[in-house]
Amino acid sequence: MAPPSASAPSRGWRWLLIGSLALNLLFIGGLGALWFKGPPGPGHWGSSQTAFGIMRFSRDLPPERRDAVRQHLKEARQGLKDLRAELRAARLKAAEVLASPSYTPEQLKAALETIASAENRMRDAGSAALLKSIEELTPEERQRLAEAWTRRLEKPQRRRAKSDKDSATDGASESYKGTP
Repeated sequence: MAPPSASAPSRGWRWLLIGSLALNLLFIGGLGALWFKGPPGPGHWGSSQTAFGIMRFSRDLPPERRDAVRQHLKEARQGLKDLRAELRAARLKAAEVLASPSYTPEQLKAALETIASAENRMRDAGSAALLKSIEELTPEERQRLAEAWTRRLEKPQRRRAKSDKDSATDGASESYKGTP
């Protein structure tokens, strides 16, 4: 029997290295896309209820200012956690009513009203904590926060306007292609 040729092992390593390179490029491309487009998740494609938050803004404050601003939010955290649990229970109850063999529209309406009430209490508690935190800001910081909120709200409109402009340009170039 003949000894294996020296090129057989190197051929296997070559394919392994090519595969590794391909995976690395895929990973780096994904990171590049994440950096370019921003993180996925709620609020990424438009304004959300957190668009008027203060946590992101407070990151740029000096540590002592940041702690003073965030203190009210920290104090409200447990109450909000309890309200979230209450809201979840109300939503589960609505699902049970919906699936019940003895379903009536009145039962579902009552369950939906319970959900709305829990959502309103949660929103009110969050707004109260936010207001207390904003009271800690200086006039200059409030101005910067207002500018940050405005930028965040205008971001989806700028994207949409760019998208509309791009599609109008594409449509114009398509119609031009068919013209002699």
